[in-house]
Amino acid sequence: MEQISAMVWRYHDAFGSTSYLVVGKTRAVMIDCSMEPGPIMPRIQQITNLPVDLLLTHAHPDHYGAAAEFEHIWMNEKDIVALDEMEPVFAGMGVKPLPRAQLHAFGDGHVFDLGGRRLIAAELTGHTPGSTVFVDETQKAIFSGDAVGSGDIVLMAVPKAFTLSAYRQSLAAFLGRSAPWAEYAWYAGHWHQADRGEGKVRNDPCRALIEDMIRLCDEILAGRIVGDAVQESFAPDGVAYRAYLGRAGIVYCDHQKK
Repeated sequence: MEQISAMVWRYHDAFGSTSYLVVGKTRAVMIDCSMEPGPIMPRIQQITNLPVDLLLTHAHPDHYGAAAEFEHIWMNEKDIVALDEMEPVFAGMGVKPLPRAQLHAFGDGHVFDLGGRRLIAAELTGHTPGSTVFVDETQKAIFSGDAVGSGDIVLMAVPKAFTLSAYRQSLAAFLGRSAPWAEYAWYAGHWHQADRGEGKVRNDPCRALIEDMIRLCDEILAGRIVGDAVQESFAPDGVAYRAYLGRAGIVYCDHQKK
Protein backbone atom coordinates (compact mmCIF):
# COMPACT_ATOMS: atom_id res chain seq x y z
CA MET A 1 0.00 0.00 0.00
CA GLU A 2 1.07 3.54 -0.76
CA GLN A 3 0.46 6.40 1.67
CA ILE A 4 -1.13 9.28 -0.22
CA SER A 5 -2.16 11.70 2.55
CA ALA A 6 -2.40 11.91 6.33
CA MET A 7 -3.79 8.55 7.47
CA VAL A 8 -4.90 7.46 3.97
CA TRP A 9 -3.30 4.65 1.97
CA ARG A 10 -4.05 3.50 -1.57
CA TYR A 11 -3.99 -0.08 -2.81
CA HIS A 12 -4.03 -0.53 -6.60
CA ASP A 13 -4.33 -4.18 -7.59
CA ALA A 14 -3.14 -6.12 -10.62
CA PHE A 15 -6.63 -5.92 -12.19
CA GLY A 16 -6.75 -2.11 -12.13
CA SER A 17 -9.08 -1.71 -9.14
CA THR A 18 -8.18 0.84 -6.47
CA SER A 19 -9.14 0.79 -2.80
CA TYR A 20 -8.28 3.02 0.15
CA LEU A 21 -7.44 2.50 3.82
CA VAL A 22 -8.57 5.39 6.04
CA VAL A 23 -7.34 5.34 9.65
CA GLY A 24 -8.87 7.26 12.55
CA LYS A 25 -8.03 7.26 16.25
CA THR A 26 -10.33 4.41 17.28
CA ARG A 27 -11.27 2.62 14.03
CA ALA A 28 -10.20 2.26 10.44
CA VAL A 29 -12.08 1.50 7.24
CA MET A 30 -11.13 0.01 3.93
CA ILE A 31 -13.08 1.69 1.15
CA ASP A 32 -13.55 -1.13 -1.38
CA CYS A 33 -11.07 -3.99 -1.24
CA SER A 34 -9.79 -4.85 -4.71
CA MET A 35 -10.82 -7.53 -7.18
CA GLU A 36 -8.15 -9.89 -5.88
CA PRO A 37 -9.39 -12.67 -3.57
CA GLY A 38 -6.89 -11.64 -0.92
CA PRO A 39 -5.27 -11.77 1.45
CA ILE A 40 -5.45 -8.04 2.01
CA MET A 41 -5.66 -8.00 5.81
CA PRO A 42 -1.92 -8.62 6.33
CA ARG A 43 -1.22 -5.48 4.30
CA ILE A 44 -3.65 -3.52 6.49
CA GLN A 45 -2.16 -4.85 9.71
CA GLN A 46 1.26 -3.59 8.69
CA ILE A 47 -0.25 -0.08 8.94
CA THR A 48 -2.76 -0.29 11.82
CA ASN A 49 -3.92 -2.69 14.51
CA LEU A 50 -7.26 -0.91 14.92
CA PRO A 51 -10.50 -2.72 14.07
CA VAL A 52 -11.21 -2.30 10.34
CA ASP A 53 -14.61 -2.26 8.63
CA LEU A 54 -15.15 -2.53 4.89
CA LEU A 55 -17.16 0.24 3.19
CA LEU A 56 -18.29 -0.55 -0.35
CA THR A 57 -18.94 2.22 -2.84
CA HIS A 58 -21.20 -0.06 -4.89
CA ALA A 59 -22.15 -3.67 -5.58
CA HIS A 60 -19.74 -4.62 -8.38
CA PRO A 61 -17.35 -7.52 -7.72
CA ASP A 62 -14.18 -5.79 -8.94
CA HIS A 63 -14.49 -3.78 -5.70
CA TYR A 64 -15.07 -6.56 -3.16
CA GLY A 65 -12.80 -9.49 -3.98
CA ALA A 66 -11.34 -9.69 -0.46
CA ALA A 67 -14.58 -8.89 1.38
CA ALA A 68 -14.71 -12.19 3.29
CA GLU A 69 -11.71 -11.08 5.36
CA PHE A 70 -13.74 -8.34 7.05
CA GLU A 71 -16.06 -8.98 9.99
CA HIS A 72 -18.28 -6.01 9.08
CA ILE A 73 -19.11 -5.08 5.48
CA TRP A 74 -21.18 -1.96 4.77
CA MET A 75 -23.06 -1.27 1.53
CA ASN A 76 -25.86 1.07 0.50
CA GLU A 77 -29.26 -0.46 1.17
CA LYS A 78 -30.35 0.09 -2.45
CA ASP A 79 -27.49 -2.04 -3.75
CA ILE A 80 -28.18 -4.73 -1.17
CA VAL A 81 -31.71 -5.00 -2.57
CA ALA A 82 -30.28 -5.41 -6.09
CA LEU A 83 -27.45 -7.75 -5.09
CA ASP A 84 -29.18 -11.08 -5.75
CA GLU A 85 -29.99 -9.90 -9.27
CA MET A 86 -26.55 -8.44 -10.03
CA GLU A 87 -24.23 -11.10 -8.64
CA PRO A 88 -25.15 -13.82 -11.19
CA VAL A 89 -24.57 -11.40 -14.08
CA PHE A 90 -21.02 -10.70 -12.93
CA ALA A 91 -20.22 -14.28 -11.86
CA GLY A 92 -17.87 -14.68 -14.81
CA MET A 93 -15.44 -12.27 -13.18
CA GLY A 94 -14.53 -15.03 -10.75
CA VAL A 95 -15.20 -13.15 -7.52
CA LYS A 96 -16.97 -14.93 -4.67
CA PRO A 97 -20.40 -13.62 -3.62
CA LEU A 98 -20.51 -11.23 -0.70
CA PRO A 99 -20.94 -13.04 2.64
CA ARG A 100 -24.44 -12.03 3.67
CA ALA A 101 -23.94 -12.65 7.40
CA GLN A 102 -21.27 -9.92 7.48
CA LEU A 103 -23.24 -7.41 5.40
CA HIS A 104 -24.78 -4.26 6.92
CA ALA A 105 -26.94 -1.63 5.22
CA PHE A 106 -26.55 2.14 5.33
CA GLY A 107 -28.45 4.98 3.70
CA ASP A 108 -27.68 8.42 2.36
CA GLY A 109 -26.18 10.66 5.06
CA HIS A 110 -24.95 7.83 7.28
CA VAL A 111 -21.89 8.87 9.29
CA PHE A 112 -19.02 6.49 10.03
CA ASP A 113 -17.14 7.70 13.11
CA LEU A 114 -13.48 6.63 13.13
CA GLY A 115 -12.49 8.74 16.14
CA GLY A 116 -11.11 12.15 15.22
CA ARG A 117 -12.52 11.91 11.72
CA ARG A 118 -15.85 11.03 10.15
CA LEU A 119 -16.86 9.70 6.76
CA ILE A 120 -20.22 10.85 5.42
CA ALA A 121 -22.03 8.57 2.97
CA ALA A 122 -23.42 10.65 0.09
CA GLU A 123 -25.41 8.95 -2.65
CA LEU A 124 -24.34 9.57 -6.24
CA THR A 125 -26.47 6.89 -7.84
CA GLY A 126 -26.63 5.80 -11.46
CA HIS A 127 -23.77 3.39 -12.13
CA THR A 128 -25.63 1.18 -9.66
CA PRO A 129 -28.87 1.90 -7.76
CA GLY A 130 -26.94 2.61 -4.57
CA SER A 131 -23.61 4.05 -5.74
CA THR A 132 -22.20 6.12 -2.87
CA VAL A 133 -19.23 8.37 -2.28
CA PHE A 134 -17.64 8.78 1.13
CA VAL A 135 -16.76 12.32 2.19
CA ASP A 136 -13.96 13.01 4.69
CA GLU A 137 -14.42 16.62 5.80
CA THR A 138 -11.36 16.47 8.08
CA GLN A 139 -8.92 15.61 5.30
CA LYS A 140 -11.02 17.26 2.54
CA ALA A 141 -11.30 14.09 0.49
CA ILE A 142 -13.99 12.26 -1.47
CA PHE A 143 -13.75 8.53 -2.16
CA SER A 144 -15.93 8.01 -5.21
CA GLY A 145 -15.65 4.43 -6.46
CA ASP A 146 -17.11 4.35 -9.99
CA ALA A 147 -19.92 6.87 -9.43
CA VAL A 148 -18.61 9.33 -12.06
CA GLY A 149 -15.86 7.15 -13.48
CA SER A 150 -12.18 7.51 -12.69
CA GLY A 151 -11.10 10.07 -15.25
CA ASP A 152 -11.98 8.33 -18.50
CA ILE A 153 -15.59 7.09 -18.67
CA VAL A 154 -18.40 6.14 -16.34
CA LEU A 155 -19.70 2.75 -17.43
CA MET A 156 -23.49 2.87 -17.62
CA ALA A 157 -23.88 -0.08 -20.01
CA VAL A 158 -24.25 -2.51 -17.10
CA PRO A 159 -27.26 -4.20 -15.46
CA LYS A 160 -29.31 -1.98 -13.09
CA ALA A 161 -27.63 1.24 -14.25
CA PHE A 162 -29.93 4.25 -14.61
CA THR A 163 -31.23 5.88 -17.76
CA LEU A 164 -29.29 8.99 -18.75
CA SER A 165 -32.06 11.32 -17.59
CA ALA A 166 -32.18 9.62 -14.17
CA TYR A 167 -28.39 9.71 -13.92
CA ARG A 168 -28.42 13.39 -14.85
CA GLN A 169 -30.89 14.04 -12.03
CA SER A 170 -28.62 12.23 -9.57
CA LEU A 171 -25.58 14.20 -10.74
CA ALA A 172 -27.44 17.49 -10.38
CA ALA A 173 -28.64 16.59 -6.88
CA PHE A 174 -25.11 15.78 -5.79
CA LEU A 175 -23.75 18.95 -7.37
CA GLY A 176 -26.28 20.96 -5.40
CA ARG A 177 -25.36 19.47 -2.04
CA SER A 178 -21.61 19.31 -2.57
CA ALA A 179 -20.73 23.02 -2.77
CA PRO A 180 -18.93 22.85 0.62
CA TRP A 181 -16.76 20.06 -0.82
CA ALA A 182 -15.93 21.87 -4.06
CA GLU A 183 -12.17 21.94 -3.53
CA TYR A 184 -11.81 18.44 -2.07
CA ALA A 185 -9.46 15.86 -3.58
CA TRP A 186 -11.23 12.92 -5.22
CA TYR A 187 -10.00 9.34 -4.96
CA ALA A 188 -11.69 7.09 -7.51
CA GLY A 189 -12.06 3.34 -7.97
CA HIS A 190 -9.67 2.84 -10.91
CA TRP A 191 -6.86 5.30 -10.23
CA HIS A 192 -4.89 4.62 -13.42
CA GLN A 193 -7.72 5.75 -15.71
CA ALA A 194 -7.11 9.44 -14.93
CA ASP A 195 -3.67 9.24 -16.54
CA ARG A 196 -3.90 10.87 -19.97
CA GLY A 197 -0.33 10.20 -20.99
CA GLU A 198 3.13 11.62 -20.49
CA GLY A 199 3.18 15.38 -20.06
CA LYS A 200 -0.61 15.69 -19.67
CA VAL A 201 -2.44 16.68 -16.51
CA ARG A 202 -4.36 13.86 -14.82
CA ASN A 203 -8.13 13.96 -15.18
CA ASP A 204 -9.11 12.94 -11.66
CA PRO A 205 -12.83 13.37 -10.82
CA CYS A 206 -13.81 16.78 -9.49
CA ARG A 207 -16.73 19.19 -9.48
CA ALA A 208 -15.92 20.35 -13.04
CA LEU A 209 -16.15 16.76 -14.26
CA ILE A 210 -19.64 16.43 -12.78
CA GLU A 211 -20.70 19.65 -14.50
CA ASP A 212 -19.38 18.31 -17.80
CA MET A 213 -21.13 14.96 -17.20
CA ILE A 214 -24.46 16.74 -16.78
CA ARG A 215 -23.91 18.60 -20.05
CA LEU A 216 -22.85 15.37 -21.77
CA CYS A 217 -26.06 13.64 -20.69
CA ASP A 218 -28.04 16.62 -22.00
CA GLU A 219 -26.27 16.54 -25.37
CA ILE A 220 -26.79 12.79 -25.83
CA LEU A 221 -30.45 13.02 -24.83
CA ALA A 222 -30.97 15.91 -27.28
CA GLY A 223 -29.28 13.94 -30.07
CA ARG A 224 -26.51 16.51 -30.53
CA ILE A 225 -23.85 14.01 -29.46
CA VAL A 226 -23.88 10.41 -30.69
CA GLY A 227 -21.25 8.16 -29.19
CA ASP A 228 -18.98 5.84 -31.12
CA ALA A 229 -20.12 2.20 -31.14
CA VAL A 230 -18.01 -0.05 -28.88
CA GLN A 231 -18.18 -3.66 -27.79
CA GLU A 232 -19.41 -4.04 -24.21
CA SER A 233 -19.94 -7.51 -22.78
CA PHE A 234 -22.54 -6.40 -20.21
CA ALA A 235 -24.72 -4.51 -22.72
CA PRO A 236 -27.93 -6.34 -23.75
CA ASP A 237 -26.74 -6.98 -27.32
CA GLY A 238 -23.02 -6.57 -26.68
CA VAL A 239 -22.93 -3.09 -28.24
CA ALA A 240 -22.75 0.25 -26.44
CA TYR A 241 -21.73 3.82 -27.27
CA ARG A 242 -18.81 5.88 -25.97
CA ALA A 243 -19.00 9.68 -25.85
CA TYR A 244 -16.94 12.52 -24.36
CA LEU A 245 -17.44 16.19 -23.54
CA GLY A 246 -14.82 18.23 -21.72
CA ARG A 247 -13.58 16.20 -18.76
CA ALA A 248 -16.51 13.75 -18.86
CA GLY A 249 -16.91 10.44 -20.65
CA ILE A 250 -19.70 7.88 -20.64
CA VAL A 251 -20.48 4.47 -22.12
CA TYR A 252 -24.21 3.91 -22.52
CA CYS A 253 -26.78 1.77 -24.33
CA ASP A 254 -29.50 2.85 -26.74
CA HIS A 255 -32.24 1.95 -24.26
CA GLN A 256 -30.77 4.41 -21.74
CA LYS A 257 -31.36 7.45 -23.98
CA LYS A 258 -34.48 8.49 -22.14
